Amino acid sequence: MDVGLNSGQLALRDSVRDVLRTECPPAIVRQAMTDPERWRTVWKTVVDLGWTELAVPAVDSDGSFGRVDLAVVLEECGAAIAPIPLLSSVGLAAGVLRLAGAAVDDVLGEIGGGAVAALAVHPPGHRLPGVPMTLQGGRVQGRAVAVPGLPRAELIVTLAGSADGPVAAVVRVGDGVTVHADVEIDAAPIAVAAVDMESALATPLVAAAADLVGVAGAALARSVEYAKSRQQFGKPIGAFQGIKHALADNYVAVERARSLTYAAAARLDDPATPSAAGWNAAALAKAAAAEAAVGCARTAVQVHGALAQTWEHDIHLYLRHAWQGASTLGDSRALYHAVGRRFAGDAA
Repeated sequence: MDVGLNSGQLALRDSVRDVLRTECPPAIVRQAMTDPERWRTVWKTVVDLGWTELAVPAVDSDGSFGRVDLAVVLEECGAAIAPIPLLSSVGLAAGVLRLAGAAVDDVLGEIGGGAVAALAVHPPGHRLPGVPMTLQGGRVQGRAVAVPGLPRAELIVTLAGSADGPVAAVVRVGDGVTVHADVEIDAAPIAVAAVDMESALATPLVAAAADLVGVAGAALARSVEYAKSRQQFGKPIGAFQGIKHALADNYVAVERARSLTYAAAARLDDPATPSAAGWNAAALAKAAAAEAAVGCARTAVQVHGALAQTWEHDIHLYLRHAWQGASTLGDSRALYHAVGRRFAGDAA
């Protein structure tokens, strides 16, 4: 399977990178932390440029708007720590709906047009995503915790148990939807579709992985630049084994995570891939990306020394984002454990 980026995807990557360099420097990220409306300016640009249209499944026979394209965009957003809900809307929420059929076309169209959505699948006490809601009597009921992008959401996508098996259900934020740090739902859905759990969660896992690969790569790049310019004892600190070896390990971790992420995205774009194989690939990519992001961010703090301990330095932005992303849809240990049990012949 060829998982290299084609010319169109390379052009997309460069375009996204250029836009974010201009529209979303670290100063904007900081402003968005204290101004709850600052993100809307960047979001309008993203919507106008059509990035949210990646929510809609492939529209052309050549695979346009596939998972690889989505991964390209989300990696760059992660690298910029962009304070926009592109991951939660297009990667996570729309990712669950990609294979849900015509019943959710209108919802995907809304998300593609810029509506902000969140994915609520992480119930209390679970380290892997599951079904936190029930669908009974025409109403979605239940509670989900630690929902990424929840405060900005207009739509909430969730997985619910029903008499006929798991379904993807969409509710609109409003009556019957209580949002705090968590979300409590007792409302009639605007769309419902039967889904296969593995197929539904594979794309969100790849999306989360791509975002974390971007964080890892950017943190590593900042560490390398600083290690080359900071002098100690008459030589760059990157010349010392304690730093050069740590950065080399980070590089291996980033390349491993990036390779697994794009390989998983390409697998999911291939209709011949079985759902179990797709989920395994996506889970391994997310686990590796989380390890890389947290590891690179921690190393960046160490390489920058006392400077990185200050609020004024930007490294803590990468560390915070890495920590948050690492727990999304299951931490690395839980994902490795789940995949390992499958390979050992026990999917329970």
